[in-house]
Amino acid sequence: MRVSHIHLFGLTFIFFITSLIFSHAYVRPVWLKSLIVAFPFVTILMDIFSWYLTKIFEPFAYVIVISGGLMGGCFAFMWVVSMYQMWLFKVSERFAARSASRRTIG
Repeated sequence: MRVSHIHLFGLTFIFFITSLIFSHAYVRPVWLKSLIVAFPFVTILMDIFSWYLTKIFEPFAYVIVISGGLMGGCFAFMWVVSMYQMWLFKVSERFAARSASRRTIG
């Protein structure tokens, strides 16, 4: 129990911060962005539940490996997209004009 609590709270906190940063990135369609934000939390639950299920049925060990890989993939995607858009991304003139016109209306 001690190990699962550390992983559950620690990984959840890390993915919360990463997802919060990623939520400000420009990713379309919005449903894909929402799916990418929610997926790591599902994989954390899959990972921790499969630890206990592996004691009952050993092939659940593959679920541990797969969920860890998916967690890493989600983290890497969110981190790369966020860093790219913060430091290297150039906003197109059309998007900047549209964003500026929304600010002046309200």
